Amino acid sequence: MQILNQLETEPIPIEEEEKRHTRRLLIGLVCALILTGIVLGGYLLLVKRHERQLAAAVEAENQKKAPKVEVFVDDTLIDGKKATLGGTLHNISKETLQGLAVELQLRRRVGGGVETRVVVPEIRELAPDGTTRYRVEVAVQDYISSTFLRVVTGDNRAAVPFKALPGAERPPMDTPVSKTVIVNRPTPKGEEFINTPNNPGRVP
Repeated sequence: MQILNQLETEPIPIEEEEKRHTRRLLIGLVCALILTGIVLGGYLLLVKRHERQLAAAVEAENQKKAPKVEVFVDDTLIDGKKATLGGTLHNISKETLQGLAVELQLRRRVGGGVETRVVVPEIRELAPDGTTRYRVEVAVQDYISSTFLRVVTGDNRAAVPFKALPGAERPPMDTPVSKTVIVNRPTPKGEEFINTPNNPGRVP
């Protein structure tokens, strides 16, 4: 009875309770939005970081594959029984290349077998924008063709990316000296005719 009298004299503050409930909902919604923003921001940061790492890896791979040497391959010079194979190396990278060498692929005239010949250039330590020549002589009777294979560096002969270009052309061959040949015909005795009444000839 006392409780009923108390309820009548002190009514439940419904409006205040609704305000508290609305306030809690708003606080929860704000917290959820903040948490969602933090998660989304972290995800975007991870995506951007992954993209930067991927771009850096692609750039490093492209730099590895980018040519470091220009190779100007000269035409083969043949002098008698010897053939001279040569060309020029040009360092187009920004680093000094050490222990340089070139590999040529020679095809044998007999049997058609293939042989790899390592040729050391005049300068093995090539600074940026530096150039050097390579040259080797082979016997014409032993080989039928040659192909520039690759550029290597160091004792382990690691391959160096290169770009092959035409080099010096073969000089033109000397024009043979023309000779005049004089053919002496026998002097005819008197007047001779190939076709006479006594010696008729058949006209085709």
